[in-house]
Amino acid sequence: MRLKTKVVIIIAGLLLGVSITGSIINYMKNVRDTQEQLQNTSLPLSVDNIYTEIQQRMIEPLLVSSLMSNDTFLRDWIIEGETDINGIMRYLTEIQQKYDIFTTFLVSDKTKHYYHPRGLIDVVNKENSADAWYFNFKNQAEPYEINLDHNANLGDFLVMFINYKVMDYSNQMIGVTGVGVRLLNIEEMLTSFKTRYKYDVYFVDQRGELTLFSKGLNKRGNIANIEGLNKIQEAIFSDKQTQFDYKDKDGEYLLNTKYIEKLKLHLFVEINKKEYLDEIKKTFYSNLFASIIVTALVTLIILYTINIYQKQLVQMASEDSLTRLANRRKFNDDFEKLYKRYKKGVNRLTLLLIDIDDFKSVNDTYGHLIGDEALVRVADILRVELRASDMVARWGGEEFALLLVDVTPQNATEIAQKICHAIKEDTVLNELLQRPLTVSIGLGEMSSLESQDGLVHKVDNALYEAKKAGKNQVVVA
Repeated sequence: MRLKTKVVIIIAGLLLGVSITGSIINYMKNVRDTQEQLQNTSLPLSVDNIYTEIQQRMIEPLLVSSLMSNDTFLRDWIIEGETDINGIMRYLTEIQQKYDIFTTFLVSDKTKHYYHPRGLIDVVNKENSADAWYFNFKNQAEPYEINLDHNANLGDFLVMFINYKVMDYSNQMIGVTGVGVRLLNIEEMLTSFKTRYKYDVYFVDQRGELTLFSKGLNKRGNIANIEGLNKIQEAIFSDKQTQFDYKDKDGEYLLNTKYIEKLKLHLFVEINKKEYLDEIKKTFYSNLFASIIVTALVTLIILYTINIYQKQLVQMASEDSLTRLANRRKFNDDFEKLYKRYKKGVNRLTLLLIDIDDFKSVNDTYGHLIGDEALVRVADILRVELRASDMVARWGGEEFALLLVDVTPQNATEIAQKICHAIKEDTVLNELLQRPLTVSIGLGEMSSLESQDGLVHKVDNALYEAKKAGKNQVVVA
């Protein structure tokens, strides 16, 4: 077994072992501490969090309704005869948009006109049962009320209305104003508590009726008729106790209650203990599954990383960092493989050694950065000029080596001449150096009696002759 495989197996085993052991220990501890946490910490804190959100989602509309009822503009508008309907429409629309409320309204006690952001949409009438809310509320002593009602003018779905009396400067009622909150939004809020906190949250009025609840709650009607709750009803409404235990056919519950004075409703927050333990068990299996997945992913990442570094090391060992051509070491390795095939009579091999003429003057005149750019450009030209079966490498400094496979001496010479011409006439190099760049090339074909070193020595001598003869030319060994 390779070292890489052993290392990966050991790391994966350690990760999986630690994860599984940790999950089991956490599960056992959670089960042991559940009762105490629920009773003393989790449930009371959650009730506070839920109450805070209810304040924002339900009590804020109540405060908005209160502000409307005491608004000087609204009072004066009614007292002055309700003449500017556009004014009250703008007012109601602004309140609706500013506080992101489903609807706002105003009913004048004098004209019985029902105003809405869309304008005058109805006239309340004692004979109309749908308008009974207004006249019932008018006869009550309380300054506000909360009720659930359908309104045909607002889509005929259930809306929680917060109604507030508007009093004139003599403290006489002159109308009713307020806001409407879609019950669907409240149901979604209560459902979200189940999702986030694992608690059933619902509201009970002072008569014991379940008023607001999520669709998933398995309780309906009056708590006097609900198994378990009916036994603690008196204690709940006495406000002497806020935490209770009760049972029904579905399980054992822990219940916390809180009376919300502004809403005149009791907030019930409860949890099924068995359901909570089942949730812990699900969490355990989820953590276990997640541990396996994470371990698998980490193992794959380790393998991937090792392979990347391995490829990078191989690349660094075989590639010239500047030109991205093969380096001399890689060239010699590949040359040796082709040489073995050549000895079996498979290939014809021709070696070219290329040296850039007067490259030292390029570095001295333009600097090494420009010199490096020139080397990179020459490498690019060599790539273009060669076939896929040929090999090209940076031999060292400003020298390059090409190995042509199965090329006749005539074709090899033509290729070498073509390379000389391409480099000399390259517009990129000419613009970079403001003069042509030339190369000298030594060329030689391997004979059956030669070794690799013998061919290199022969071609290197040819390159020397090309330099000696005036550069910018090809000499065949």
